[in-house]
Amino acid sequence: MIRPVLSDARRRILTAAASVALLVGTIAVMYRRIMYPPVPRLGEDRIRVAAVGDSNTYGAGVLFRGRARRAYPGRLQRILGDRYQVLNYGVNRRTLQRDGDWPYDETPHAAASLASQPDIALIMLGSNDARGDNWNPERYASELADFAERYRARGATVFLLTPPVAFENRRGVDERIIASEVAPLVRRVASDLHIDLIDVFEVTARTVTSHRDGIHLGARSSALVAATVAGAIRLSRRTPTPTP
Repeated sequence: MIRPVLSDARRRILTAAASVALLVGTIAVMYRRIMYPPVPRLGEDRIRVAAVGDSNTYGAGVLFRGRARRAYPGRLQRILGDRYQVLNYGVNRRTLQRDGDWPYDETPHAAASLASQPDIALIMLGSNDARGDNWNPERYASELADFAERYRARGATVFLLTPPVAFENRRGVDERIIASEVAPLVRRVASDLHIDLIDVFEVTARTVTSHRDGIHLGARSSALVAATVAGAIRLSRRTPTPTP
């Protein structure tokens, strides 16, 4: 009489354990795909635009709302049209500074964005440099200049983007450092190197009153950034030809 009861209980335990293991495995796969998205595939005979950045380029603020379409690079693709290919090289949590806690340079996307031989490079890194103990203004300015020059050396038209405005948040990103130090340094480096500037901070600070979590662009603000970037590309003095 006892053995069948114990056997049934054991089966239930094993079934529950298997379900938990499957759930944990699924979550792990999803987390890895979110934190380390696939490197974009390259097309031919189109003007190649490499959108390089952190979670605001990746689209963390619209993660479960059609990220590929609603992140700013996806919206930019629709605005620019089929003559362009906008490649999203955004990776979550990443810093520009190589001594930061999660450096962008350590991702496959850093090398892939250069190897793609982009006609246009959009660089928006800096929000996570204002997180915790990451911030070092001298190092940030120096490394941003070096970072931009990598793409210029490969023939890309480079645009430096200030990070968007940030608000109080629980992720350790200091919104005051972004406003008073990161954004001004991006402007200064762009001026020093005679690189086109897209002042995402100024545009979002003027029109956006909040982000859902304090730092990530939502659907409306992503659309605003995409429209701003598209306008800057179209007004640029240098019109690239499609990459064969």
